Amino acid sequence: MDSLLIIIGVFLAVLFLGIPVVYGMILTAAAYLFILNDGIPATLIAQRTIGQLSESFTLLAVPLFLLAGNLLNASDMTRRLVAFAVALVGHIKGGLGHAVVVANVVMSGMSGSATSDAAGVGAIMIPSLKRAGFQPAYAAALTASAATLGPIIPPSIAMVLYASLANVSLGRLLLAGFIPGIVMALFLMVDIYFSRVSDGVKSVPFSLRTLWETGKDAILCLIMPAIILGGMFGGVYTPTEGAAAAVFYVLAIGLFVYRTLTPAAIFEALKESARMTGGVLIIVAAASTVSWILVVEQAGLALKMLFVPLQGIPSMTLLTIALMTLILGTAMEETTMLVLMTPILTPIVVQAGIDPVHFGLVFVFATMLGLITPPVGITMFIVCRIADVTVNQFTRAVIRPFFALVCALIVCALWPGMVLFLPRLVMGN
Repeated sequence: MDSLLIIIGVFLAVLFLGIPVVYGMILTAAAYLFILNDGIPATLIAQRTIGQLSESFTLLAVPLFLLAGNLLNASDMTRRLVAFAVALVGHIKGGLGHAVVVANVVMSGMSGSATSDAAGVGAIMIPSLKRAGFQPAYAAALTASAATLGPIIPPSIAMVLYASLANVSLGRLLLAGFIPGIVMALFLMVDIYFSRVSDGVKSVPFSLRTLWETGKDAILCLIMPAIILGGMFGGVYTPTEGAAAAVFYVLAIGLFVYRTLTPAAIFEALKESARMTGGVLIIVAAASTVSWILVVEQAGLALKMLFVPLQGIPSMTLLTIALMTLILGTAMEETTMLVLMTPILTPIVVQAGIDPVHFGLVFVFATMLGLITPPVGITMFIVCRIADVTVNQFTRAVIRPFFALVCALIVCALWPGMVLFLPRLVMGN
């Protein structure tokens, strides 16, 4: 227990000093291996971490989905989807605000990354939202909040990580994200409709002709989720192979149909995907080492004792973990959270009688909300840069959309039947 307290103390100290989380985890692991328990060779941990990364077929989907998202933005497919979303819902009170949500619903079925969706949709919609009368800070806050749909509606990079760490069916987990993703979108759209920020903003007149033309222009983009996800759940290919199919589809459409992908654009997409993949996997490697140390030091047992009063009340256990995740999400990057906490929390929720697929959906959902909360929300920084607003301005504007998403999170936590309906329908009990 003393070693566990020292490990936690070292980690909190490096975070307080402003050291990036990934380096903080490396320093924490080093302190344990070389000072607290020098009987364990550091090479053993390195070999274990490298083996986990190199031998995981599931994790191979991460760079492929990242590449698919970057190619989507480079191939002009994002612009076509946004135009269709504007024609579909731009006439409702709140106008282009609803179009941001709908565009992210469709984009979610392609990229699986909140940051890619925020960058792609944000670059197009934030200037349009500002011209329509939305305050820049609210335009940024709404775009970032809607981008959290990306890791919930399949495919999802975050769910790939959780499934590989918790040893649960990725197919069932991806299916579990459909209905909660729609619930999230509805909560955001209801908030937009009744919010005072929608008063006085310009709406787009509805036109069947415009809807038909934009739909026809975006049809190859709109059917992409059906092709990719239909192949996954139809048994044609695995989710990892589906990620490869997504890359192939975007390349084929961008090169031979729209002819918007150039060699330079493809190279930039590959370079950005490599940079993002490196950032994700180094966090996975460092966090998996720290997670292994926490398991060795029985951190799960210590945490389990905190949930003893809630034993027999699965809903309260789940809500408590969700609240803890929301708090930790203000200081911890989402990949770190997933890799660090999944091995510790999964045995606790299983013993509490919570389905690990239901827990995975709620945990990923709560973790993704950290993307829009200061001080480390990555999506927050992306949209702030696009909208040219400060983090303080963003923080004030994001309160309403954030609480709309929290309400959706509570619904998902308290209604397991809704989350598990599609997995049970498609794949059985």
